[in-house]
Amino acid sequence: MKSIAKPIRSTIVWGLFSGLFYLLLSVPANAIIAWPMGDQLLLWALLTGYGILLSRWACRPRSSVAWPSILLLIAALLTQSTAAFIWVALGVLSWMRSGICFNRTPVLKRYAVEIGLGVGTGLAVSAVVPAATISVALGIWLLFLIQALYFVVFEYRKDPTERVEVDPFDRAKMAAEQILNSWQS
Repeated sequence: MKSIAKPIRSTIVWGLFSGLFYLLLSVPANAIIAWPMGDQLLLWALLTGYGILLSRWACRPRSSVAWPSILLLIAALLTQSTAAFIWVALGVLSWMRSGICFNRTPVLKRYAVEIGLGVGTGLAVSAVVPAATISVALGIWLLFLIQALYFVVFEYRKDPTERVEVDPFDRAKMAAEQILNSWQS
């Protein structure tokens, strides 16, 4: 039986990695690129990486999250406010997760959860946007901690719970019996 903890744990670890990545690269990025755009490009890279993880968990091709990532890059380059970019990024993240990758549950339930997570995350993270680098890194980790709640709500499983794992020898035996039955008929 598969555990539901993999995407939850991986999202939390990705958030920790993202916060550390931001800590290491925010000062050099803002020295090379003007302040809001440097931060926004770092956030774009982190969210694009997370989008690739989402597509992998949902068994979708990586190209399925390419269009939202391109739109997010355009927003990073054109938006002058980091708080506004965070709201756009949360909308794109919701689109990647509920609209493209995990769209098996009813639409209204997905929208309700995404709105709740988006507003909660947006309020929490936009409060620390102009603050010190360490608080922004903690805010990024908080973003992914809250996003991990999506998998708690929907109890994501890679395999359906009804599927029973069959022993490879039994599977081969059933295949051989099927071949023999089709050959006899």
